[in-house]
Amino acid sequence: MTYQETLSWLHSMPRTHSAPTLERVRILLSMVGNPHQALSGRFLHVTGTNGKGSACAFLSSALRAQGYRVGRFISPFIMEFRERMEIDGEQISEDEVISIGAALMTVVNRYTSETGQMPLEFELVTVMGLLYFARHGCDFVVLEVGIGGRYDPTNVVTPLLSVIMRVDYDHTELLGDTLAAIAEQKAGIIKPGAPCVLYADNAPDVLDVIRRRCEEIGSPLTVPDPDALVIGQARPGALSFAYRGLDCHLRLSGVYQVRNAITAIEALRLLPSQGYAMDDGAIVRGLAAASFPARFEVLSRTPPILLDGAHNRSGMDALAENIDFYYPGQPLLYLCGMLRDKQPEAALEPILRAETVRFCACITPPSPRAMPAEQLCGIFAGHGIEAAAYPSISAALDALKDIRRHHCPDAAQDLEPILCFGSLYSAGDIRRECGLENEAGYSDV
Repeated sequence: MTYQETLSWLHSMPRTHSAPTLERVRILLSMVGNPHQALSGRFLHVTGTNGKGSACAFLSSALRAQGYRVGRFISPFIMEFRERMEIDGEQISEDEVISIGAALMTVVNRYTSETGQMPLEFELVTVMGLLYFARHGCDFVVLEVGIGGRYDPTNVVTPLLSVIMRVDYDHTELLGDTLAAIAEQKAGIIKPGAPCVLYADNAPDVLDVIRRRCEEIGSPLTVPDPDALVIGQARPGALSFAYRGLDCHLRLSGVYQVRNAITAIEALRLLPSQGYAMDDGAIVRGLAAASFPARFEVLSRTPPILLDGAHNRSGMDALAENIDFYYPGQPLLYLCGMLRDKQPEAALEPILRAETVRFCACITPPSPRAMPAEQLCGIFAGHGIEAAAYPSISAALDALKDIRRHHCPDAAQDLEPILCFGSLYSAGDIRRECGLENEAGYSDV
């Protein structure tokens, strides 16, 4: 099997089953020797609606700065599949994807013959990641939940601690249609005796659910103190802040990243009480080195092009906050593609600003769940924003650059930015169009 054939096989697996359960993934893991048990108590398990990926980037980078061998498992990927699992910043190799995939094929054949069922794609990806991390003897694994928590395939692990980021409305068809119900699902990753860190800016209903769960099972709860946070200098691509004796600098530039970062800081500062070394210098160095694509990411300085993964209402609220912070009152150009099941009109409401948005180039993301670009144009037009549909990202960016050249003098490099957002399905292609083939850096396209 080639690498692409292995991926095709994985992607051919079903995405959902009618009833949520952890039993399938437990059986699969038992068939490959229960690799997660070799890493028991060394997982930092991370869930939430928004901020999970950034928190994982901060946590893994700081742990590496302390000298640990660190695995990181994320979902979804931006550029290609191998981003899902890495050790010390190096993505899993194609050869190892092939070799683990071959072992999983044998397991799936046995599992299917014994149960009459097919495992889910994400269950197999989770098993692949756990096998990979166990084979390489990681000191810690920073493990991001796929969806929810309680029935997510990653929830078979025994964590050192659990981290719950911002909880908001998303995947309501699976997790429930109230914040309390969604929080109950997220709280499923909290384990007896293992500390839990909760992102500070959560609704009272979420805090109540998490606090009650922690009390019921004896999990110490830590919530960061936003009043101890002081934001310093800020520009797209660089952000500084002070928090509880730490002076920190980030490459990740969204204003929301400081709240993600202080959540990671509180988690990392728990490690000494759990018997592991972690000093403040490593935390500062780790946060400064952390990178993660499509989080108010600077793709280009000339012209200014930024990419944000905002795709639901919570993400759009955060994007609106960044717009107000970095570009108050400035004319803006948008490139947007949305999925139908993300309630696009309601999700987009915070950034539908006719007074500052000069134009929106609409695209259709590469997903069967995509909203057609022409339909998306109607949402923007209905709010007084001129919009047009484009057949490709390349065509959309060319149009936006032409509009910007017409309105913006050459010397005004920081004015009239092009903001790309709406679906992570398009993020990889947008980055490639701007000349980025890896996770960090920007291109002067």
